[in-house]
Amino acid sequence: MFDLNSIIIAGRLGGDAEIKLLSGGRRVATINVAIDRNVKGPFGKWRTETHWCRVVTFVPHVVDLIEEVGKKGAPFFVQGALRARSWEQDGETRHMLEIEVDGNGGVMPLAEPMIVNAVRLVGRLGGNADIKTLPGNGGSKIATMSVAVGRGYKDAEGNWPSDWIRIVTFQPSLIDKTLAKQATKGRLVMIDGGFRTREWTDPATGEIKTFYEVEVENSAGIVPVLERKKEKANA
Repeated sequence: MFDLNSIIIAGRLGGDAEIKLLSGGRRVATINVAIDRNVKGPFGKWRTETHWCRVVTFVPHVVDLIEEVGKKGAPFFVQGALRARSWEQDGETRHMLEIEVDGNGGVMPLAEPMIVNAVRLVGRLGGNADIKTLPGNGGSKIATMSVAVGRGYKDAEGNWPSDWIRIVTFQPSLIDKTLAKQATKGRLVMIDGGFRTREWTDPATGEIKTFYEVEVENSAGIVPVLERKKEKANA
């Protein structure tokens, strides 16, 4: 199966880089990058949203660079892959999407701030697209789905791990013409969008929780991939 997992962002650091020494002598660098996005509200007024991307890397020369210049407010360019991470906290499973910079990616400090937020994925849908009509919004719709993108290598147990990435779109023509008919479980799709974070309040606990997702804003941002049909084995 063909898999693609690429994200390119540029923004400013929300704090100084964190460098940790791991067992075995490896080091890991972590930075949080703020990406601003101007959006028009329901009454035509523009507002600025800030989406925070957690970036990690274990690549030695990239860790060295981040340690040297990764200071709060510094503008940075990052190329990497989206990784899904989960952990247990207070008896509940928590989820996060982060950007991992490996040998195929990199980071660059910038002389001037700039905003870039571009994600491209190719993977298989974990289920049919979930399409809902938003209440009190003129019949507007939202479609959500999960895409499994393989990492291209086997883990210690000999399995082929995948990253499950949540996709969301509000594009009417995309939802009605493509997703309602072709976004079915197991379908291979190509996705172009941007990294987003969304917060919501759990009505049961009052706790603020965060969705990490890729939002598709282009009507051609989700494209089903044509696959060659498998030939039947000779009897």
